[in-house]
Amino acid sequence: MSSSAWFSPYDPSRRVGSVINVSPSEVKANLSDAGSGEAKWHLGDRIPAGEVNEFMFIDCGQTAVLGRLVHVWLDGAERLSVDAISMDNGLNNPIGIIQLLTSIDPASGAIFQGIKSHPRLGSQIYSAHPKLISTLAEGDSNDDEIKLDIAELPYDSTVNITVTPDKLFARHCAVLGATGGGKSYSISRLMQEVQQNGGKALLLDPTGEYADLDCETYYVGDHEKANSENSVIFPHWKLPESDIFAFLRPSAQTQSPKLSSAILSQRIVRRYYGKYGEIKVNENHILIKSNQKKEPVNKALNFIEKDLNSKRWCFKHLAEQIVQECVWPTGKKTGPYPPEIDESIWGAASDGELGYCMSLISRIKSYSENQHLKWLIDPPDGKDIPTLLDEFSTSRSNKRTLRLDLSAVPFEANGREILVNAIGRKLMDLARNGIINHHNPLLVFIDEAHQFLNKTIGDEASAIKLDSFGNIAKEGRKYGLNVVIATQRPRDIPEDVLSQIGSLIVHRLTNYHDQEVVKRAVGTMDQRSASFLPTLSQGEALLLGIDFPFPMTVKMKKPKIKPTSKSAEYSIAWKQEYKVIRSPIVDYLDIPNDLIHDFEALDIEYLSDEGSSGDMTYSYYFEIPSDTSEELQKAMGWSIGGFVRDIPEHVLDNQTTE
Repeated sequence: MSSSAWFSPYDPSRRVGSVINVSPSEVKANLSDAGSGEAKWHLGDRIPAGEVNEFMFIDCGQTAVLGRLVHVWLDGAERLSVDAISMDNGLNNPIGIIQLLTSIDPASGAIFQGIKSHPRLGSQIYSAHPKLISTLAEGDSNDDEIKLDIAELPYDSTVNITVTPDKLFARHCAVLGATGGGKSYSISRLMQEVQQNGGKALLLDPTGEYADLDCETYYVGDHEKANSENSVIFPHWKLPESDIFAFLRPSAQTQSPKLSSAILSQRIVRRYYGKYGEIKVNENHILIKSNQKKEPVNKALNFIEKDLNSKRWCFKHLAEQIVQECVWPTGKKTGPYPPEIDESIWGAASDGELGYCMSLISRIKSYSENQHLKWLIDPPDGKDIPTLLDEFSTSRSNKRTLRLDLSAVPFEANGREILVNAIGRKLMDLARNGIINHHNPLLVFIDEAHQFLNKTIGDEASAIKLDSFGNIAKEGRKYGLNVVIATQRPRDIPEDVLSQIGSLIVHRLTNYHDQEVVKRAVGTMDQRSASFLPTLSQGEALLLGIDFPFPMTVKMKKPKIKPTSKSAEYSIAWKQEYKVIRSPIVDYLDIPNDLIHDFEALDIEYLSDEGSSGDMTYSYYFEIPSDTSEELQKAMGWSIGGFVRDIPEHVLDNQTTE
């Protein structure tokens, strides 16, 4: 807070009443000017003087209490009218309830935690000047700190609300609100402020509505704007085994061990390609185990577990490899009956185990043939997301803002959820390894976060929780990795994640359960503050959090580049007149619009009229077909078997002729 921006909150011209009842969290006040029927004006400034949601200062001597007016009514006998109530008639006694927010030093504007001293009966009340509210919203900030210009006061657009990035993002941030409340505009505005002030941010855009944002963009999947330069993949072999299991959903009893073994076998095939030695691999690149020695394979396994260059494996061979994994764990020595068990080799094929794995094998084959999953399954060589994040996260990177467009990633097979979870896991690894740190922090914006957080894949016996961004919310702050989530369904965000969010921008919330989730997650939001949520207009939001001294209703500023999140305009679409496409022959014959389809459905043979010389085409003609509709005959004056002549040659330049 700049000390030069502060001035005394006790302006006699802004006095609105006095305290008549005191309780720990609120006071009742006699607001003598609230019944005048209109606001007051002083030196060009509007003084609400008794409007709900108005901020007020209460004089408590050495301290002042900032409060918010939440309820106003007229006390006394029943009235038929409240017109032109004046202080002189003796009946002007409007009563208001003022919620106590925080204590401040009236001389310097310093903010104290809680209520340092409560008002006394008769304490004077003053309408808060908008510029003082703006100054208090900044909190304890220095003049040389970066300030993000994100909002303004709803009732005074000349008063800007600025916050430091440390207060807004350092403990994570959430933008919440029902559809149409202004979340997308808020996210776009925050991204704009981050860009302008040199911050580094990654935006996960699941709908493509931020396509116009001025930043580097990469597309995942078969997007119409994707090309060889801006397409990225996430190869399946760069996913951890837990994410592969979430993708393929093997049963825990039989399928999971076979899937793990098949992946390891395919890693061996890839690593030792063409140099298998005693390891038996068939012409289809499948490692054979039935009745084969274990020792060569076990040595290869020990090597690839330590070798960083042995991570790759082929997904399309996985189904056949699982078939080869379905063998008895031990073989039998040749010799007299009964044969002895041979621990050094695998046994013959096990039809029972193969039967248990058939559903998994079918699922793998189905995914292998799915063209919408080519960004994940055996993708062609290209820039991959883990490498892109490695480059982007380094302090030497010149890239400051990166958008990953996920709109072309399908929901089938939980591909979108697994992708985002893998991105979160990669970012957390970079943070733990020190690439992302407090000197090189990274903001991750996640739109439509309810699609990705609190997701569990699989049945009860083999459920896998996708919790990478939940871990970032819990641990990322320690490493300089912070998230900004946007969602219209706060109740779908785990409460243990939402409770880690330090700053909230809450747009209109009409659902009671959503309001309750936010109230439980943020201790500074009580029922009085929550009561304003259903009535917020588009773009308005409640700004609150750990580092903000009090909940505050603001009007978020519009971004320079607006997201493409508008709704369908049904009235315009239904009223518009669709242009009828008319071919040259239709125009020449002057076919009515409602009969064009009938005419174009006819099988007409256009014949050339070459005149008496026979060496030059002068015009064309056609015979009226027998299937010409009665409506068309009547409208054109035609009869079946008749001829339409003298059609100029240029009319049929693009028409098939005989």
